[in-house]
Amino acid sequence: REDQIQIVTAPATIKCVAMGRRWGKTYMAGIYALTAADMGGSVAWAVPIYKNARSPWRFAEAMTAPVANKLRINRTERVMEFPSGGRLSIYSADNDVSIRGEAFGLVIVDEAAMVREETYTDVILPTLADRSGRVLLISTPKGRNWFWREWQRGRSGQPGYASFQAPTSANPIPSIKQAAE
Repeated sequence: REDQIQIVTAPATIKCVAMGRRWGKTYMAGIYALTAADMGGSVAWAVPIYKNARSPWRFAEAMTAPVANKLRINRTERVMEFPSGGRLSIYSADNDVSIRGEAFGLVIVDEAAMVREETYTDVILPTLADRSGRVLLISTPKGRNWFWREWQRGRSGQPGYASFQAPTSANPIPSIKQAAE
């Protein structure tokens, strides 16, 4: 979708996407992650708790199924390695020790408002330093927490930040529009 392309191609280092449920945040992030990994990038997709990792992993497996024989896939670790040298790794933010020491060109934080602020500032952001990486924070808003503050930075035009917002009803799929109404 054009609205998703605008988000993915925005030049900001930190992109904050505060959208309604079923808007298409995870789908957009998944395509972005797989494309970056396929192009040789090192990508992390962090979710709030371990159980939340099932959805992005199933998405990644489904999208790469036609070329799965060309990938090295470790289902236990939830890592896909691409022929380009790129990789996609899915992490649980409630066990942020597993993210420490890594280096990424792109980190997607799914349901970012549910992730601890210290995990974002002390664990995730440092993983971007080696590669001048980018972070995509996608979430349904949850009060005025750290995600809201990051979103406000983009909204105010702070350099390096971009913020995006839309309701569920902005998803053009008729059944989702109807459910939102």
